[in-house]
Amino acid sequence: MTDTDTPWQARAAALASHLADNGTVTGKQWRRAFEDVPRHLFVPGHPVAAAYGDEALAVQYKPARTPSGDEIRLPTASASQPSVVAAMLDRLEAGDGMRVLEVGTGTGYNAALLCHRLGDELVASIDISPDLVDTARRTLSGLGYRPALHAADGHAGWADHAPYDRIVATCAVSHIPPAWIRQLAEGGRIVAPLLGDENALLVLDKTAADEVTGRVDIYPAAFMPMRERADTPLAPGQHLAASGSRIPYYGTSRLNPARLADADPDLLLFCHLHVPGLRVGTVERAHGAVLVATSASSRAEVPFTGKDDQTWATVQHGPYRIWDVIEHAVARWDSLGRPCRTRFGITALDDADRQYMWLDSPDGQYAWPLPL
Repeated sequence: MTDTDTPWQARAAALASHLADNGTVTGKQWRRAFEDVPRHLFVPGHPVAAAYGDEALAVQYKPARTPSGDEIRLPTASASQPSVVAAMLDRLEAGDGMRVLEVGTGTGYNAALLCHRLGDELVASIDISPDLVDTARRTLSGLGYRPALHAADGHAGWADHAPYDRIVATCAVSHIPPAWIRQLAEGGRIVAPLLGDENALLVLDKTAADEVTGRVDIYPAAFMPMRERADTPLAPGQHLAASGSRIPYYGTSRLNPARLADADPDLLLFCHLHVPGLRVGTVERAHGAVLVATSASSRAEVPFTGKDDQTWATVQHGPYRIWDVIEHAVARWDSLGRPCRTRFGITALDDADRQYMWLDSPDGQYAWPLPL
C-alpha cells in the first residue's frame, strides 16, 4: 500500500498519537475525537495527507489594498494547526454537560471535535462569514453533527444560547468582548488568542458577575484576527501599514534593530503592551535590510547598518515616535529580568475601558490597558 492509499482512519490515528506524544492531547476522550473526526472532509481543497499533518490549512482568502494601491489576498479562515487546537481544548477543560460557545466556526472541524466530546446539543458556534457557516453546516450534518450555527459578528457572542460554561475563540482578539463575559456562566472559562505577532494565548476564569481574570498561557497560539465584516480580512482598526503622511522625524537609537528582527516572543508581547497594534518585520532595500515597526497610526524604519556598532539611524512617522516607545519598553523588559509570558495576566470587566494586562499580580506595580 502506498502512502496515497493509506486510509484516512489510519492517518487520523497517527495524528492523534502525535498529539498525545507531544502532550497537547491529554485525555482519552479528546484523543478519540481526533481519531474519529475526518479532518480531510473539512479541507476538501487540500490533499488527504496534508489534512492529517500537524499544520494549519487556509481555506478562505479576501482582498485588501496596500497603501500603494496594490491589491493582495490575505487568508481569512483556516483549519487550525491540530496541536494548537488540542492545546486550547485541553486548557478549556470542557467536561460532560458543559455548554460551549465557539467563536470562529471556520471549517467546522473544531466544532466537530467539540460535538464528538460533548454532544452537539451543547455546542454553539458563530462566524462572521455566512459562506463558511453554510459549508460547515453541510459538512457537520453529513457526519451526523448538528450544533447550533450562526453567521454574525463574534464580538457580540450569541445571547440566544447563553449562558455558556466555556467560550473558545479560534480567532485573535485585542481585548475580551464584554458580551462574552456577560454570557459566561458563573465559574466559566474563556480561552482566546491575543491579537499580535507574539502569539499569546489567554486562559481566563469568571471571578465575578462582571469580570474574568487569568493568565497568559505558556503555549503559543497564532490565529487570524476576529473581524466585524465578512468582506475584509482586517480586524477593526487594523491597517496593512501606518500612514507616512506627516513630516518624518530623523534620529538615532542605541537599540540594535536585530533584537526586534528575530525577537523573543515574550519581548514582543512586552513591546505590544506599550504599542497597541504593534507589528514588526523586515524588508529588503537597495542598501540592505530595514526593520519596520508599525502601529495603527505610526511607523518607524531602522536600517541594520549604522555609523558604528553603538547607534542606529531611525526614521519615524506619525503622531508619536513609535521607536522611542519600543526602545523604552525593551530597556524596561531588561531591567525587570526579561519576564516570560506566564508572569502576565489579565483582569477584564464587561466594559472595554476597564480591562488590563498586568505583571505578576493584579495589584502590582505594572499594568497596561486593553485593547491591544
